[in-house]
Amino acid sequence: MKDTDKAKERKGSWLGSLVGMLFGERVSKISILEEEQVQSPFRTMVKEFFRRKLTIVGLIGFFTMLLASTILPFFFPIDLRDQDAGQVNQGPSMNMMRIPRSIRGDIAMLAAGAGFGVGVTHDDTIHVWGTVSVISEPLLNPPQPGRPIRHVSAGPYHAVVVTEDGHVYSWGNNNATFDIHSIPAQIQGRVVTAEAGMRITVAVTDDGQLHSWGGVALNRRDMAAIGRVPRDETAVQIESNILTFGVLTEEGNVHVLIQTPRGIRDVPDEIQGRVVDFAMSDSIGVAVLNDGTLVPWGDPTATALINIPEELQGRAVAIDAGRDHFTVLLNDGSVASWGDNVQGRTNAPTVTNAVAISVASDHNYVMLADGSVSTWGLRGFIMGTDGFGRCVFTRLWSGGRYTLLIGMVAVLIQGILGLLLGGLAGFYGGKIDTLIMRFGEAVGSLPFLPLAVILQFRFRHVFHGRPVAGMMFLMAVLGFLTWPGLMRLVRAQIMQARESEYVLAARALGVRQFKIIFRHIMPNVMSAAIVLLTLALAGSMLTETTLSFLGFGVSEPTPTWGNMLTGSNNSIVLRDQWWRWVFPAISLVTVAISINLIGDGLREATDPKSQGR
Repeated sequence: MKDTDKAKERKGSWLGSLVGMLFGERVSKISILEEEQVQSPFRTMVKEFFRRKLTIVGLIGFFTMLLASTILPFFFPIDLRDQDAGQVNQGPSMNMMRIPRSIRGDIAMLAAGAGFGVGVTHDDTIHVWGTVSVISEPLLNPPQPGRPIRHVSAGPYHAVVVTEDGHVYSWGNNNATFDIHSIPAQIQGRVVTAEAGMRITVAVTDDGQLHSWGGVALNRRDMAAIGRVPRDETAVQIESNILTFGVLTEEGNVHVLIQTPRGIRDVPDEIQGRVVDFAMSDSIGVAVLNDGTLVPWGDPTATALINIPEELQGRAVAIDAGRDHFTVLLNDGSVASWGDNVQGRTNAPTVTNAVAISVASDHNYVMLADGSVSTWGLRGFIMGTDGFGRCVFTRLWSGGRYTLLIGMVAVLIQGILGLLLGGLAGFYGGKIDTLIMRFGEAVGSLPFLPLAVILQFRFRHVFHGRPVAGMMFLMAVLGFLTWPGLMRLVRAQIMQARESEYVLAARALGVRQFKIIFRHIMPNVMSAAIVLLTLALAGSMLTETTLSFLGFGVSEPTPTWGNMLTGSNNSIVLRDQWWRWVFPAISLVTVAISINLIGDGLREATDPKSQGR
């Protein structure tokens, strides 16, 4: 019985200790003074550091943000040149291609827009889904003509439908500058097809002529050029990209408008008269010939687009284009995509019964013979987009990497200077101490933020277009202007420690003075220095953010948390586009608070008085 009781007692003690660790009960069997007698001071400091729950929270918060900023950019790489006018100020969402359940299997025709889709069901009802920017919210409220619909087209900011009796209906973003709904009265009842582009619409009437209305994407001279399709040809199809429109005629010829890069304007003469379909990305045009061959033209440097997979040749039926990719419908009912595979926009599904495709920006739709729709590509932006259509999620973690790097390197410079100069001043004293202290006082008396702004402004032209050099300069400025405080702390600690017995013993043994400072004395003052440097890391990050917010830090397009907040300093963004400032602000505050919690834990763990010892 006694052995059983002892076993139960041991088991209860073990369970009690485990419960105590999990739920915060302190089940220490010995006092802190007894503990210090059986373990080293360093182990005691470490144990006291991890005893505080807020310190653990700070460690978890800091290392979570550090790992996310280090690892995620490898899985979500940033392209500093990437901008998308069609995705400007999109809110956080993952439903850009989420077709409403109520109309799945009942869609007769559809059109892909930038972040949204338009579908017409068999009862000629118009439906819109997806996510649009604040300025394009009217897109979500389509008109209902109440008559049979022949064609539908979606642009970045507006959409149009053409009815069977030749009338055009337009809806979406509209203002005094871009009057995209002023449809010419003389063409109503005569329109065969229409294309919604970037704030402009081009329509083909029953006489094969082109008509345009809308904003300033094309000037008057270019609008006049729209009508310059040869009079002996009849326009039957219109395609657009972000810059211009292209026209396919009944005679199999393609004509591209004047306002466009020369590469995409110069359609190869050898394909004229043989084109059955064509599409244009931002830099490349591709035509489907009457024998199923695909022929590209345009910017020769866009190799991902201009190098068409050989297995697609001779099989193409129809084609459509996004920003940097193409999708083609093949003669066996399958589909294929090629180009830049960002956002998975070329991951075409395996289907055998496709009948139509629609592509825009980073989105792909394919209608199947059974009435269903398959989609692939950009589903949405988990943290929305900014004023240039750039993904906030991608820029947030890349910006965190730069913000943390700037803070850490600045603290490293500050630490090296502070420890070195403080160690020399405290140990040698005399003229060396006086010289170092006067120099430190001179640097410390400088107004830090105004001086940092002046230096950045004075040399910013030197680093224009060189973001890495600009970041290195900012690190150096932060490091070289913030070391005096650490230097004074180290000097005071060393002046106190240099009269200790172990220092006198080292001198008596003939140990060199430099070795005494940095091998014997410095480890004893490092705990206080580490606390100060930990808190300085948060200060350096906040300073970088302040400089970038003021426009004197790291310049666009290289992201940091500071310059991500720069574009949010107006009432419209604060009110309507909260995601542009909330996520970088939360990240910055999380890291700053976590570092301060770690610093508080270090201070209490290294201070015997805080533990009553």
